[in-house]
Amino acid sequence: MRFLCLHGLGTNSQILESQLDPIRSRLPSSYKFEFLDGDEPTTPFPDIAAAYPGPYLCYYDGPTPAAVQAAADAVLDVVSEDGPFDVVLGFSSGASLAATILAAAAERRPADPPPFKAAVFVCAIVPYRLGSGPLRIDYDPASPSAGHVVRARRCDVPETEDEGYDIWRDPEAAPIAAELDERSRLKRGSFADGLQTWSADFLLAYHPSVHGTHAIAVPTVHVVGQNDVTFGDQGRTLAELCSPRGRKVVTHAGGHHFPRDAATTDKVAAAIEAMVERVVMGLA
Repeated sequence: MRFLCLHGLGTNSQILESQLDPIRSRLPSSYKFEFLDGDEPTTPFPDIAAAYPGPYLCYYDGPTPAAVQAAADAVLDVVSEDGPFDVVLGFSSGASLAATILAAAAERRPADPPPFKAAVFVCAIVPYRLGSGPLRIDYDPASPSAGHVVRARRCDVPETEDEGYDIWRDPEAAPIAAELDERSRLKRGSFADGLQTWSADFLLAYHPSVHGTHAIAVPTVHVVGQNDVTFGDQGRTLAELCSPRGRKVVTHAGGHHFPRDAATTDKVAAAIEAMVERVVMGLA
């Protein structure tokens, strides 16, 4: 059983491998884990920089149409050249990229086999819908508005219809605002770094209220931090986008990180084994 593992923003494959060790040690030795580094350098979280050496990488600097498509293509190139892989495992933005690839494949090529037979999403950010939008955002670091977003509008809505548009009330756009808000707080990356004024186009996100509860049909495991203030809701939203028949959600007491207690780590490992069993039996 081969796993392709995608790290989070501002980390790298070696960091993810270390973070994943407690779970891997509880899984069968026949499970093989392979790790893919992002191509873009970025800024790490302070606790990551204190604990791990760089380089600190990401798959894309922000969810712009070209950047996310390029990252998805890079992963699919690895699948084509080095695959097949049975399971994709992602943490944070790596989970978002994995889910983006699976959701796009299901939407665009529903009759074809999915690029992965199952997925593990840890502290996930929601997936972005390739080819959607775009959502245009004007950003000013001097603005007192949330995330310093001065103005936002959906380019798929005529200009005359977007008066009073509130990005935080749009389920397909609010995740982008939340990510910019977090990046602004931490001054991470070229978007929302607290220094530049800019306008940019972003993809819209998948949301179950718009795209239903079967956007991803393969068996899934979702690991969510109960106190993940910024992205916990997004992890739960991704779970709702996945088929309930093969979905398992494991919640731990911490924040935006892997579970650190033995009991929850045991539950995650057991959920992954049950998911793999569904794959072996050919169950969705």
